[in-house]
Amino acid sequence: MPSLCSPSAAPSRWSRVGVLLTSAALSLVAGCYSYRPLPTAAVPARTAVRLVFSAEGARALREAAGFEMRQLDGTVVRTLADSALLVKPEAIVTVDGDDLPWRRGELVVPWRALTQSQQRVMDKRRTRGFVAVMGAAFTGVVYFALKSIAGGGGTTVQSGAGAPE
Repeated sequence: MPSLCSPSAAPSRWSRVGVLLTSAALSLVAGCYSYRPLPTAAVPARTAVRLVFSAEGARALREAAGFEMRQLDGTVVRTLADSALLVKPEAIVTVDGDDLPWRRGELVVPWRALTQSQQRVMDKRRTRGFVAVMGAAFTGVVYFALKSIAGGGGTTVQSGAGAPE
């Protein structure tokens, strides 16, 4: 009996279904969101944002953050007058390129420290694509399951000479 890991082992129907499900799950990782420019006037609380820092801004926030940040993904807690945002960071990218989770509290980010601010929004095109992939995966699972139940396994009796008379 060939092992499941050997190259001669033929893929089963269920392994093809597994590939379909894995592909669908990977499309989920791609997400259904995109980032659009964020106007600096009165950002509402609970807005998901991506903030990109200037070199001077990264240096200015080094003491509060503990290191220099290139980018921050998080949620706006509130706008502080017209000069800063109070943000609850979720993840940051350092100037060295390290992608790190944020394990500290809220952070005051002055607008002047930023080169770019973006709002995370639902991307309808990606969402439609995701729904299409999930629909195709579900259809594939149902198809293979019904084919297996309906006797897609074939016959186990070999043809040959009949019983002697």
